[in-house]
Amino acid sequence: MAVRQNEIVGHILFSPAIVETEDRTTRGMGLAPTAVRPEYQRQGIGSELIRAGIAELKSRRCPFVIVLGHPQYYPRFGFERASRHGIRSEWQVPDEAFMILILDESETRTISGAAKYRPEFAEAI
Repeated sequence: MAVRQNEIVGHILFSPAIVETEDRTTRGMGLAPTAVRPEYQRQGIGSELIRAGIAELKSRRCPFVIVLGHPQYYPRFGFERASRHGIRSEWQVPDEAFMILILDESETRTISGAAKYRPEFAEAI
């Protein structure tokens, strides 16, 4: 969370996500939601939160992070189309909007298939 003058101005959440193949399930994280109060937007707070979150996940040996988001925003953090890795969203979404950040190449080299967020996310779709 981002705090300015004792006020919460931004928030980020990573929630469990998986990539399922026929013989294996690999656990990672999904990035969502990220929010910054309108009067604090365009000041780098969201970017700061995302970078700090990714650094924390990397230190915890999380193998990947998926995100469904703006294709011009998330690549600055290293996200790329998940389809380049043979990974697809569990939902019908534009290919360019479903992205993955590989944090552990050795753990993710052989995975492909459907990436899934927690079931609660499907209720919102």
